[in-house]
Amino acid sequence: MTDALVNTAIVAASVVSGMLGIGVAFAALPLLSLGGGDLVNELQPVALFLNAVTALFSAVAYGRAGQIEWRSAGWISLVATAMAPLGSLAARTTNVGALWSAYLGAVLVVLVLTFARPPALTTKRDLGAVLIATAPISLFSAMLGVGPGFLLVPIMLFMGWSARAAAAANAVAVVPSSLAALAPHLPSADVDVAYYAPIVALSAVASLAGGQLASRRMPERGLRLLFAIALAGLAAYKAISLYGS
Repeated sequence: MTDALVNTAIVAASVVSGMLGIGVAFAALPLLSLGGGDLVNELQPVALFLNAVTALFSAVAYGRAGQIEWRSAGWISLVATAMAPLGSLAARTTNVGALWSAYLGAVLVVLVLTFARPPALTTKRDLGAVLIATAPISLFSAMLGVGPGFLLVPIMLFMGWSARAAAAANAVAVVPSSLAALAPHLPSADVDVAYYAPIVALSAVASLAGGQLASRRMPERGLRLLFAIALAGLAAYKAISLYGS
């Protein structure tokens, strides 16, 4: 029953991640931890692969809607992909408790950025500043096993990017960076491929549906609120599970 609930929650979270263009790892990692398992050798590889697949299908949806700014997405992809393997290597020598605490700290930073002030949308987007932020974010997020999107999207919103433009660019960038972060885990990965394959397939379809909805129908304010609610809920759950006993 627990497995069914976790898998259902991951698929539901994939709809949200498809809307936001960030990949589902930010939600999948704490959800997968409900069943135990080794964080670095099982949960992070699964979460990163799920991240790449769900971001890919989200990117397909945003691409069909003509929402992707390919120049921005390409540069963000290049920087994020270059830095991601370093983060994964760092995870192998970092205490598991420290990794979870860092995850919670990152969520709090994201929530502060989301609610700090209503960013004024601007048509003059500073790609250089985004690329500077992308390098440490990609390294840090790969260390957590969640991919860069869930941190980079709110920073781009804070810089004045629209939710749709940030989501579309990140949907593209998250795919190669998540695969690059996955690569260092492969030699020691201990994953039941047959068990996770149906989750990956269902999450891909869910992410495509979410991307289709957000790229064409959902208002900007709704995307921001959805992002904040999803993060706050997951942070509260993980904080209780780590420090509640």
